[in-house]
Amino acid sequence: MNNKIYIITAAGGNGTTIKVIDRPLSREEYAVQGKLLGKETESLGSEQAGFLIPSLNHFEMAGGEFCGNASRSAALLLSKLQEDGGRVSFTVSGYDGTVGGLVEKNGATHFVVSCVFPRMSIDVRPTKLASGEEVTVVDLGGIVHVVMRKPFPHDAETYQKQHRSIVRELGLENRGAVGVIWITGTESAITMHPVVWVKDVDTFFYEKSCGSGTIAVAKITGTSSIIQPTGEMIVALITPESVTLKSKMEVTHEWN
Repeated sequence: MNNKIYIITAAGGNGTTIKVIDRPLSREEYAVQGKLLGKETESLGSEQAGFLIPSLNHFEMAGGEFCGNASRSAALLLSKLQEDGGRVSFTVSGYDGTVGGLVEKNGATHFVVSCVFPRMSIDVRPTKLASGEEVTVVDLGGIVHVVMRKPFPHDAETYQKQHRSIVRELGLENRGAVGVIWITGTESAITMHPVVWVKDVDTFFYEKSCGSGTIAVAKITGTSSIIQPTGEMIVALITPESVTLKSKMEVTHEWN
């Protein structure tokens, strides 16, 4: 099954393309090959790419960043490859720890996948932009999100311009991955709209769902179930000991 390629969605969106490989690559190779892989599969609903090395129980994003949805995609694939009853343990880029995954089958291609990230660092810093607008910077180490409570500007030119302006103003140009998240709603029903830029592969997506962004929003709002742009939920349970991320997932494509 090595060297197969899969696309896996989380909460109905944010497809992750994963290539299973036999040996680790250099950081430059991950970026170059991952960028090509992402471009080749974008028309299939992929918004990011990464590489799974089963022999090392390691998953590496093309840009070296941390991605909650891709981490759970990797857990799903490891479970398929290892046939170990749905429980897996592995490492991922952008997170300094060992991830515990639980994969529950919900049909031929549908699953419910949760990952536990022990002692995940979440640094929260409220700040003001030059305009006077209040935002919250949530730094997860392998990715940083800037969360704003305001309606999402669905026009691509507008949200890209706002994202780039915020990244410049807050001095985040050298971070590996930066998300800007617009949130609306009350504590009982918070909807998020994440726009994520990854430096090494120069991708810029309004993501249809976002695991790491869900962690950021859950942390600052205290609400664990966050509505994604697809309308589906991702749940982030945050305790002093760990972060648990959970949602429905689907294997939408696989090929050699």
